[in-house]
Amino acid sequence: MSGNRPSLKDALVAGLTVPITDVERDAARTPPYPIPAAVVPLRDRVLEELVSRLPSAGDGPPTVTRVLSWPRDYRIEVELLGRSEGLFDFADATCALIAVDALTSDEVDTIAPFLPESCGFRRQLVLNRISAGDLAGARALAARIDDGYGWRAYRDIGFALADRGDAEGFFAAWKRYAAGQDRAGMAVLKEHLVAGVARHQDWNAAVAVAADKRIGPTFVGHAFTGFVEAADVDGLWRVLAGPAKGLLPELGESALLAATIRKATPHNPERNHPRLDAVVDRLIAIDPTADKAVMRGRDSELFDLWSAIGEQRTLDRVRKAVRTPAYKRELTILPREIRTNHDRRG
Repeated sequence: MSGNRPSLKDALVAGLTVPITDVERDAARTPPYPIPAAVVPLRDRVLEELVSRLPSAGDGPPTVTRVLSWPRDYRIEVELLGRSEGLFDFADATCALIAVDALTSDEVDTIAPFLPESCGFRRQLVLNRISAGDLAGARALAARIDDGYGWRAYRDIGFALADRGDAEGFFAAWKRYAAGQDRAGMAVLKEHLVAGVARHQDWNAAVAVAADKRIGPTFVGHAFTGFVEAADVDGLWRVLAGPAKGLLPELGESALLAATIRKATPHNPERNHPRLDAVVDRLIAIDPTADKAVMRGRDSELFDLWSAIGEQRTLDRVRKAVRTPAYKRELTILPREIRTNHDRRG
């Protein structure tokens, strides 16, 4: 401590342990969200440190504040903490400060006993090693998490391996991912792996990964996301009509082509992309009475193509084909006409 100014570690410990009465706690939950007087200087000290470590460019490192939450950019976390009303979350602030190396390992060890069980500070330490390119160090830290949620840290490592397209390394730790937990999150991880392999190798290698029973054919479409990102409509068309023919259902193929056309089409187009009408034909040809889920997917893809439509006849065809009433009500004007009408009113 320097003068009356507490060290960052002391401010965090004090903030985590400051006595707050039930009256103060209840008052902090309702407008005008008064902050307990004892908390104010501690919050200000911590916020000052958080803001001072914002990067001059970019959003800073990934920051996780809960055992099971998704990482966010450091900048977003600081903005959320700065806007918080009532009780300030010193545990979240601790995680953010760990993300920018504002606390030494000894200081983290001192603070740790005061952090709630839901705090994600151990995962943040793992993320720091991942950001530094030290996956061995990340694994060592993940192995020390003994609260029953170590799998979440291993999935963080899995995301890093997936982004590198390292299928071998990814599968080597498969049992650590607890695939039965948080199945939605596991699906996102699988998507990342297939897309990462496609990005670093090619779509053929990614298709082979999707064929592994641990991933599954549901994710094979992500083998072609590189075409979407590159706005390579013709390349995707050739692959789907040739070597990849039959790998995806018709709706899956059409959805990929539609996404690629949207990517390749300028804002407020004056005319259609050369392949747009062919994709619209394919979507319209899908039988909407065969299955409700297919009908919803078909209508959604047709509706999402609106931003790429430059010709009235195509808009009219799409509007006539969709069965979802809300979509029909919206599909009445071309994208560029919205701009024109706005300019006229101006």
